[in-house]
Amino acid sequence: MAEGISLVINGEKVKVRNEEGSLTLLTFLREKLGLLGAKNGCNQGHCGTCTVIINGRAQKSCVWKLSRLNESKIETIENLSKGGSLHPLQLAFMETGAIQCGFCTPGMIMSAKALLDKNKQPSTQEVKKALKANICRCTGYQKIIEAIQLAASYLRENREFTIAKSKELLAAKEIRNDALEKVTGKPLYVDDLFREGMLYGKLHLSSEPHAEIIEIDTSKAEKIPGVVEVLTAEDIPGEKDFGLIINHQPVLAYDKVRYIGDPIALVIAESQEAAAKGVEEIEVKYKQLPTYYSPAEALVDDAVDIHEDGNILTDIKLRKGNYEDPFAEADVIIEDTYQTPFTEHAYLEPEGCLAEYIDGRIIVWTPSQGSYEYRNIIAASLNLSEDKVRVITTCTGGAFGGREEPTVQVHTALAALLLKRPVKMVLTREESIRISTKRHAAYLHYKTGATKDGKLVGAEVEIYTDTGAYASAGQPVAGRATSFALGPYQVANAKVDVKAVYTNNLPGGAFRGFGAPQVCFAAEIQMDRLAEKLGMDPIELRLKNALEDGRDTLTGEVVAGGIGFKDCLIKLQEAIAKEEIVNTDNKKRAWGIAAAYKNVGLGTGLEEETEARIELNSDGSFTLYVGCIDSGQGSDTAMAQIAATALGIDYREVKVLAGDTELTPDIGVTTGSRMVFLSGNAVKGAAEGLKDKILKAVAEVSGVSIDGLYIEDGEVKDKDTRDLVITLAEIANKDIQLFDSYKYIPPRTAPLAKDAIPATPTAGWDKLHFAYCYAAHGALVEWDQANNDVKVLKVIAAHDLGKTINLKSVEGQIEGGVAMGLGYALSEDFYLQDGRLVQDNLLKLKLPKTTDMSEVKSILIEENHPDGPYGAKGMSELPVAPVAPAVVNALYRLTGKRLTKIPIDIELLKSESESK
Repeated sequence: MAEGISLVINGEKVKVRNEEGSLTLLTFLREKLGLLGAKNGCNQGHCGTCTVIINGRAQKSCVWKLSRLNESKIETIENLSKGGSLHPLQLAFMETGAIQCGFCTPGMIMSAKALLDKNKQPSTQEVKKALKANICRCTGYQKIIEAIQLAASYLRENREFTIAKSKELLAAKEIRNDALEKVTGKPLYVDDLFREGMLYGKLHLSSEPHAEIIEIDTSKAEKIPGVVEVLTAEDIPGEKDFGLIINHQPVLAYDKVRYIGDPIALVIAESQEAAAKGVEEIEVKYKQLPTYYSPAEALVDDAVDIHEDGNILTDIKLRKGNYEDPFAEADVIIEDTYQTPFTEHAYLEPEGCLAEYIDGRIIVWTPSQGSYEYRNIIAASLNLSEDKVRVITTCTGGAFGGREEPTVQVHTALAALLLKRPVKMVLTREESIRISTKRHAAYLHYKTGATKDGKLVGAEVEIYTDTGAYASAGQPVAGRATSFALGPYQVANAKVDVKAVYTNNLPGGAFRGFGAPQVCFAAEIQMDRLAEKLGMDPIELRLKNALEDGRDTLTGEVVAGGIGFKDCLIKLQEAIAKEEIVNTDNKKRAWGIAAAYKNVGLGTGLEEETEARIELNSDGSFTLYVGCIDSGQGSDTAMAQIAATALGIDYREVKVLAGDTELTPDIGVTTGSRMVFLSGNAVKGAAEGLKDKILKAVAEVSGVSIDGLYIEDGEVKDKDTRDLVITLAEIANKDIQLFDSYKYIPPRTAPLAKDAIPATPTAGWDKLHFAYCYAAHGALVEWDQANNDVKVLKVIAAHDLGKTINLKSVEGQIEGGVAMGLGYALSEDFYLQDGRLVQDNLLKLKLPKTTDMSEVKSILIEENHPDGPYGAKGMSELPVAPVAPAVVNALYRLTGKRLTKIPIDIELLKSESESK
């Protein structure tokens, strides 16, 4: 070791100084060699995003010290595309659609390469085992496994692929427009950005879940070598509080803390290590306050107010029909109480931000779901006009609703403004879990009635959602829980009460499904219980009451156009009928089913105007400017495809720019499955307008009438002769400005009133939402009583999404949503103990891994929506919702035990079965 550490990295010899031996391989690769393909998702060896190959084995580079690696051979993702070639794995990942946010992709590919280097014909189980240390929160793993099997076949055939040849092979397969970059590890996420003279920020977080702040002492922290500044709320020049809807969450707490994630001080230092030491030296004196960890606790008569206006964030009352006696016509009534947990988003890229002060402005680079929302909040806190803040959304490693509101962005921008130096902040995984919002926990009491022939006639529902310490998106989540409380069925009489309650838990915020998964769990178990009591088939009961043209929802909205729910149920029924169930003495199998629906767009009377701009470039390609942000769901590709369809060109000729407050339009937050419908319509309108302008310009130049021209393969041609008139590149260079923009305004909607809908019946519009998507899922569950084990073997997911824009993206959204639903049902239970974290890392969160995943079969019902672009709607949120109730309904058929709480308690199943 006296001569240093010798490594071979990607075939090249690298010498490491002995004093660098304490560095992890991940840090060395990224910060010393600039090899950024390996990602830091946890720095604890739990996620696999940092996976490289060391001496022929897939290893997590974040846990390997350089001192242990002398004479080692190391291979990273960068080595696979050297010399203009692609590894078959990279091509296969592109071809199968195995990429979404891309943050896990390099690690996945390296784990797969280590497997295929030794075994070119692995079984599915061998693939799953090889990848069990690599987490993906987006895809559900199915397409990743398909990609590895496909790559293995390419290797057995000794096929080689150049990048150029790969593009040619994939041309007709609608591959994501960011796929090539992501499989080669080239996209720059925020932690991949560096600036000369950059400082690092770190937050001191509250150690108490509820307390008054008496004193903040930063003197010791300020003396730590390398610490540049310590900031508190007194240093904020503008608004000290922020929020999505209610501005009451402190940027830095100044009078009171309400949960253990409240930041109190910000340490800025020359290094991450100095910043961390500074945080440890900050001393805060508190006066303890009573703590409440459930709505029931927070609502007792003598409870201390968490906020000045009390502990109830919102109280929604929905009434329909004979709500005073909704069961007057009921022959059968089912009543029970249900409970669903908090859930962590667990996107693999931790929250982060880089901010820089340039020419009197603050420039912010960060992953987000809404650049303008972030800009407005940052500007308000920094006391700057909005034009003095520019937010650029970087490649975003997953979101699922968790990036709708800032975490560290205001702090980073504040430090950059005050110190006039670049500042970067990236949360550790524990900090990410501790600070970020969660899916709301819910307590649900249901009473549902039907006639003896299966007609739903009445319901009473009481729901309490735990919105945690701050409002976040708690009000609209409660609103969605209200409107979707009874599922996609017509029910004549109903009384629904929903309260969102403040507690000292972590804040509940936006999360994929947005209130629908919680109520779907209760409502769909109720439906199965009604079917059993009535002696009806569960699907037949749902078909009898299913929403269709002319029927009304719980809110009284009469639905019409683009409703494929019954087809979802019928196709699911047909698919299940074809499946053979094989039981053994110890292992029994059964199907469970559940259904759900979800809004497309925000609706509820909110304005949702969207805009897109497109221009013809000098080389004949196009640049499309949109506000929707692609965090893995594939919106960039979908927008390019919509534009290309309107223009008559190849979608690969459309470059998409999104999420930049200086260049792209403000269309609100990317949420609510709204982007294909809203941005898609704006893109379609802009592209059609530009096409007209191009043809008009060509007509003026060529003398051919506009009606006699068309665009094909980058050329404008004569319809009669099919001859070339002029190329797009040539017309673009005729000193003519060829661009167009389009604003799309969706159909008007009405707000959900407290006691009735529509709120303004004389206004001529009474829709709560302008579109809905529908789903029906079946889950094949195996119960191994001898080993006390539950496995979901297969999920059939039938979805009405309108017109499919990109098949692989749609299937990927369904498969990824099912994976989240399985975690919700079986393993993910986020809770606090005395206000402190229990699950403080990814391992403890019990996220689904490759070895946990079932097969997913997607059935697409393309019931075109009359107002959607080419008939498309949206569907990315919905696949989560029906999974848990389908699993629980199957378990009842196997064990006779009605579970009412998730994640399921295996011991309850065992005790019930043993008692038989």
